[in-house]
Amino acid sequence: MSPSEGATGLRGPLALARLARLARLATLATLATLLVACIACNREARVEPPKDATRAAASVTREPGSPASAPPIGVASPAVGSITPTHSGAPGAPGTPPTGDGGATVAADVDAGPSSPPLAGKTVLHCGDSMVGGVAGLTKALEPRFKAEGARFVRDHQVSASVITFAQQPRLKELLQRHKPDVVILTLGANDVFVPFPDSMASSVEAIVRRIAPRECWWIGPPTWKPDTGIVRVIKEHAGACHFFDSSDMKLERAGDGIHPTDKGGAVWGERFWEAYRAGDQVTPLLADAGR
Repeated sequence: MSPSEGATGLRGPLALARLARLARLATLATLATLLVACIACNREARVEPPKDATRAAASVTREPGSPASAPPIGVASPAVGSITPTHSGAPGAPGTPPTGDGGATVAADVDAGPSSPPLAGKTVLHCGDSMVGGVAGLTKALEPRFKAEGARFVRDHQVSASVITFAQQPRLKELLQRHKPDVVILTLGANDVFVPFPDSMASSVEAIVRRIAPRECWWIGPPTWKPDTGIVRVIKEHAGACHFFDSSDMKLERAGDGIHPTDKGGAVWGERFWEAYRAGDQVTPLLADAGR
């Protein structure tokens, strides 16, 4: 064999070996590329849950029988059957008032302002004898106070009315039917201050109270200018469900007759009664006797 033929014979195996080596290298490179690509895909596919969701899941998922823990900060956990109030906002957005099963919208953090006065929308009837005052005296002092609290104020007085005549005549019944008052303030008894047998009027006092019931009732006793024969005691003992306001110890400025208060005296009287009324002060026979 000549040298050239020998060299040619060796080239074939060497070339094949080189090609095989190159093929292995190419295969390894391809595998490495695929491995890197898979790792990158896995990283992109993996999404970490939000921290709040993780905390919420941790607060809900617990072993059976283990005590429930308080919800973590930032995770709402309303009680069963309750509605969590929110601010107003767009539907479906944070702040939308939720609705309960009945569809009623619940709003929260809304400043409703001061609560309405308890007298708002109510009718107050002030009636009785001339001590009511007409457009002066006691009623002149009381009317603006009640109106300022949103009440409708009606006044009515009868000159020379006594407890007996007031109980017998239909005037009180007519006033109640016409005005349908929620509160009745009765100023009555001044014309009975000196009657010789005041206890005989007990049944008339009770009849008046029954007619006013079940409305809220306040009986303002007469502001005696001389010692009475007992009418203040009789009214106090038989006023029943009516709140009794004792005016007999008051020092009031009076008109020329020495009996009826002036506007100044009526203002003092009205102030004292208003304080008792707003305090809900009720004087019953038992409490009055116990205080003596």
